[in-house]
Amino acid sequence: MPPSFVSNTLLRIFARPAVLRGGFLPTASKQTRAFASILPEVPSEPASRKAATPEGHMRPHLGVETDRSHGLYAFFRRVEKDGDVDYDTVEPRNPSRQRSGRSWSAAELRLKSFKDLHTLWYVLLRERNLLATQRAEARRLGIQEARLASYAQVHKVRKSMARIKYVINERRLAYEQAVGLLEARRQEASEDVCAESKPHAEASSRKTKNVHRTPAPGAEIAAAGLFGSSTAASS
Repeated sequence: MPPSFVSNTLLRIFARPAVLRGGFLPTASKQTRAFASILPEVPSEPASRKAATPEGHMRPHLGVETDRSHGLYAFFRRVEKDGDVDYDTVEPRNPSRQRSGRSWSAAELRLKSFKDLHTLWYVLLRERNLLATQRAEARRLGIQEARLASYAQVHKVRKSMARIKYVINERRLAYEQAVGLLEARRQEASEDVCAESKPHAEASSRKTKNVHRTPAPGAEIAAAGLFGSSTAASS
């Protein structure tokens, strides 16, 4: 291959314009960087509307009193700190200070009345809602669930509620069994009464038949006279 051919080929390759991705040629206007002009700041809302914004009750420096007995406060843990009542949205897990009891056993729940079980069910339901609120708040803040104090308490609450349902179901089955036993005894008693009254009914029916078969006294006298006259005539 002659050197002139190689040199001409290289010149044609390097002389070809470069093509960017998309088929566009680089130009001087596209390669230079332009800066946007600085615009004056325009308020999004008029000043009069901002001044007319109502002052919310979530600002503690305003001293607005709220109803502490509101039902929504039951979804948060009440904590007293230095005589002041506060509500925690997230409880960190601290084994040194955390003292949580165990779940209710079925043997303990069997000793409770229906009213006590009904009250305990709603106490556990409130605690379960409180723990669910803390889990949702921790998820929003990006906190791992294992670092919360509610991580071990949720299982205890659910086990207690499941055992309450188990005890109630035991009582329901016992009640249905007692009702079935009572119905069976009533059926047996009615059958015994029918068996005892059956001989008396048969005896009374037999007496009635014998009364109908016994002839009247007048008929016996007429029959005796008839048969007596016939014997006398034949003699």
